[in-house]
Amino acid sequence: MKKRKTKVAIAGISIMLGAALAFSGCGKETENEVSVPSSETMNSAADIELVNTEGKVQSDLTGEWVDPEINNRRPVAIMINNIGEAMPQSGIGQADVIYEMIVEGGITRLMAVFSDYSGLDKIGPVRSARQYYVRAAEQMDAVFCHIGTSTLADNELASSGIDHMDGMSGIGNYFIYRDNSRVAPHNAYTSEEGLNTALENSGFQLEHSLGYEPMFRFNSKNKDLEDGNTANKITTAFSANRQPWFEYNEEDKQYYRFQYGEEQIDDQTNEQLHFQNVLILYAETYSVDGYLMEVCNKDSGDGYYASNGQYIPITWKYASGTLHFYDESGEVLLMNPGKTWVTFFDESNKSGVIFE
Repeated sequence: MKKRKTKVAIAGISIMLGAALAFSGCGKETENEVSVPSSETMNSAADIELVNTEGKVQSDLTGEWVDPEINNRRPVAIMINNIGEAMPQSGIGQADVIYEMIVEGGITRLMAVFSDYSGLDKIGPVRSARQYYVRAAEQMDAVFCHIGTSTLADNELASSGIDHMDGMSGIGNYFIYRDNSRVAPHNAYTSEEGLNTALENSGFQLEHSLGYEPMFRFNSKNKDLEDGNTANKITTAFSANRQPWFEYNEEDKQYYRFQYGEEQIDDQTNEQLHFQNVLILYAETYSVDGYLMEVCNKDSGDGYYASNGQYIPITWKYASGTLHFYDESGEVLLMNPGKTWVTFFDESNKSGVIFE
């Protein structure tokens, strides 16, 4: 296993904004009253380390200390090919958050979310949009980047009005290039230069609006889970042929990613993908037309949060334009600073998620 030691994030203060929550599902909306924990349930004074942060702020995506201009800037969310022919992938080891959800044929696709893609000459392979990935990008106030769409994704893009860049459109000439060492459709890539040029010509607002609400809440420092269960290995068996997994490394407190029977590598660094946090979120998942899939990620459900070799049950709810996460007692979930992997998993196949 290829490993890289990570620095423990410098501590800071997590802030929670109370809100009245209104929930919407796949094609229907309901309203519920939700008890929002007070600020007293957040970090206590004992959790706070007073340090010189040199003008930095805690990242909304990782909880780590970053420059304010990076945190104020909207991230980019890039659709990533995840089948065997697309391995190894490029540049995604630098992503702050990676989503995995099933698509047609029992395979999965990824969405890599970057607050900072500087220095990356190759990110991809970039693939086409699916409607539930459009929603996931919108929930993070990200600019959504893809090459092509499905019919359902087309409808979602039109109805949502989300800012997006399609490599099949004119703006694609700015940010998509082809790597001739691979065959289409596994050879479309983007880069720092291409993304910046496309964004400069997009006309999009590139900073978060005043009403923006972050999805995640973070501890001020790395903490073990209270009453957590052992999670040294996490398998997400989507099907008999699709069973990626994570292995916990106690030395650096990271979850290392495996798929197709081997380490999942970023070929730009030759390092294995690894994460501080793993979120498993159960959602209604079904085929819309016998082929295209739907994942109801604009609703509510239960799931698990894993970090530091342990996991706990959680619930998730969509409200105020984003997802909110809660522990078993109903308190806002505070995650450890670091990168996060998010898997939306079929709620009818809960036995497919295995903790060891």
